[in-house]
Amino acid sequence: MSIIFDNHEFNKPRRIADWEPPKAAGLYVILKPDLSIRPIPLKPIYFGQTSNFAERDLLKSHKIYNLVKEMDSDEGIFIAIYIMLGSIEEERKTMQAELIAKYRPVCNKLKKSEK
Repeated sequence: MSIIFDNHEFNKPRRIADWEPPKAAGLYVILKPDLSIRPIPLKPIYFGQTSNFAERDLLKSHKIYNLVKEMDSDEGIFIAIYIMLGSIEEERKTMQAELIAKYRPVCNKLKKSEK
């Protein structure tokens, strides 16, 4: 089952530990379980964008990943992606900013305040 954020259909969320990143550009969302959310009990905690999901250590080099990892194990962290073939960085960043503004994920707020 896919997951939708602001009318954008992201793929089925997968545990980060089991994720095989594709060689493609797009957006990603890091999710944590939240039983108060329906129909899929996962809450977005970070929206990001990349020119290539398969970049070496895309997530593990992220300060956000390390923060979340401290809070829980990989088993409690999920990822869903929205592939944007042929997209440019500006397009992805605009869409990322729209999703952050709408959903206010806690880790995007933390990253912004770190700057």
